Amino acid sequence: MSCSREYLTREFFCRRTLPNAFGAAYGIKPNARHVNLPYPGVFVLDRDGVVTQKRFYESYRERDTGPGLIAQTLGIVTESSARVVATNGPVVTARAWLDSPTYVFFQRVVLTVEVSIAPGFHVYGQPAGDGLTPLSIEIDAIDGLEVGPARWPSPRRFTRPGFNDGLWVHEGIVRGTVPLTFAAAPSGGDHVVGVTVRYQACDETSCLVPSSVQLQVSVREAALVGRSLPPPGA
Repeated sequence: MSCSREYLTREFFCRRTLPNAFGAAYGIKPNARHVNLPYPGVFVLDRDGVVTQKRFYESYRERDTGPGLIAQTLGIVTESSARVVATNGPVVTARAWLDSPTYVFFQRVVLTVEVSIAPGFHVYGQPAGDGLTPLSIEIDAIDGLEVGPARWPSPRRFTRPGFNDGLWVHEGIVRGTVPLTFAAAPSGGDHVVGVTVRYQACDETSCLVPSSVQLQVSVREAALVGRSLPPPGA
């Protein structure tokens, strides 16, 4: 990738040459139009103008939402007023929301799942010991939906008799994020994203059986800027 910088506007202009293998991964035949293609991306600079992050995705069509970009780069998480809450008993409560109520073709929307663990209890993180169920997120399949890896804060080490290496656990309130990209052709319609949160809760003396909670988060399809959605099935 080659980049130039226009100092008057403080904007970066980048051009990326896409190898044939990149196009093949997306079922795209070699095409001269895919060489030296303008490539959207974001550089994050600190107060001194030093680049601290760069955000480019394999597909030139994929990009973050505005709130998602702020959350990922600055750690400022905006909670949706339409968040969904679910519980499976008094020990663990989960809620979830998307960083945008809408999605457009190939936009990366971030799902946040917040798990609240009752005082005196913990849930297991990764790596989990043999026979233990770590905290995890599963997303129900939707046609064209690409699900990225879940990210959790680092767990803390918890030691107890009989476990020489200790265990990794989460306590209190912990938030995980999952990137979702709606890659189906436009007119895919609105969706309800099914989310399953799996966990095993324990206190100092005993463990509960592995359990899960289910949540459903709605998202509406929107048209690209300056365009309208094609009719369904077009």
